[in-house]
Amino acid sequence: MNTSIRSLLRVAPCALLLVACSGEDSVGSSATYTTSASASTTTGSTTTTGESESATDGTVSESDTDATTTTTTTTTSTVDPLVVDCGAPPAGALGAKYSHMPTVEGGVPGYSWSAEGLPEGLEINAFTGVITGEPASSGDFTIELTVEDSEGSTGVATCPGVSVADGLSVDLGGLGGPCITGSGSLLDYVQGGDGGAITCSVPGGTGNGKLPAGITVNPETCAIEGTMSETRYGTWAWIVEASQSGVDIYVPYCATQEEQAPGAYTITGSHGGGAGDALTPATADFTPGELLKFDGDGEPRFEITTECGNACFYGYVYAVSSSLFGSGPCKDDSDGCYGLCPLVDDPNEEDGDKQGNCSLLPAMGFPKEGFVHEMWSKGDVPAANFEDRPWIVQWSIDYCISTEDSACKTKSDILENGSGSNLEFAVIMRPKG
Repeated sequence: MNTSIRSLLRVAPCALLLVACSGEDSVGSSATYTTSASASTTTGSTTTTGESESATDGTVSESDTDATTTTTTTTTSTVDPLVVDCGAPPAGALGAKYSHMPTVEGGVPGYSWSAEGLPEGLEINAFTGVITGEPASSGDFTIELTVEDSEGSTGVATCPGVSVADGLSVDLGGLGGPCITGSGSLLDYVQGGDGGAITCSVPGGTGNGKLPAGITVNPETCAIEGTMSETRYGTWAWIVEASQSGVDIYVPYCATQEEQAPGAYTITGSHGGGAGDALTPATADFTPGELLKFDGDGEPRFEITTECGNACFYGYVYAVSSSLFGSGPCKDDSDGCYGLCPLVDDPNEEDGDKQGNCSLLPAMGFPKEGFVHEMWSKGDVPAANFEDRPWIVQWSIDYCISTEDSACKTKSDILENGSGSNLEFAVIMRPKG
């Protein structure tokens, strides 16, 4: 009887289903979760060569060359575990630009990211996993990151302790005065922020006051450097802009030149309850959304005195730095937008007031010693970018007092006959509240 010998190939089920039965988990810190998968493939081939059968003598014979050969090859590849790492999320702050990139390893590339628990204002890029935005809520947040690879495996990481602080700010009321002076720095008064580097600059332009010659501000320490080379008497005020992670804050700085020219008149100022204070800038609040008006009803008050006699004449000329004052309805008013003599109520005027006259000193009796003036200014509704920040108007005033009527009538007369009497004075405006 002829008999064929056959070889049957059988592969263990677990070898073909290695992904399902040989997976293992690896757990790291509380911030990582991993999955793993492995795969195997089995290939089989059957080769039959020279098989023959003979029955002439009633026997079956097979030669070594007439055997059936079966070859089986099994290849196994392991996919690295899917590992999601939060990294070290940086601190954030309200309104500050935020960026953080967690990482993922293993799995099969082609990842899809998602996140739960992000602060308002932040979002995650589904393709790169980068978290960006500007936080709109402060506090401590726990974020859960989920990554899915191209084969559908997922990894999860929990990121605790993502902190969002209050926005960068400076309490202007805590400066100890209207502005930062001397060796001070706004860095000594900063509140909130994300802890990143702060750089300082002097922006100049509208509302930013006037930086005196010889003075600079260090961009890293935010401190005043240099030596003032101005010769005019008084105090200069200017705005320093501090920037951190896309957030800008504005702080007034001041520097004073205390020496008057030889022979200059005596200048005595008072405002804010301080007598004899012509060198400290005045401060006032403004209300966003309303027309601007600076008029302290007698403050600030400046007395300009010298030996004058029974016949006393005075004159002055002033210039102001570019600011939010000087625009709006006041431009069409007969009094204009600035003045040194007092504003008095007048119901016949569209804006309810008009400028009166300055007064000689003393008000009664002789000899006269000089005159007294105030200071006022008006402007349009503040632009949106000035509603929540301080800004400055710098006054530069030149004086003339004489017993001769013709000596103080024109600008050139005043500059020529005023004995070098001048005053630099700043008004610092702050948003109300």
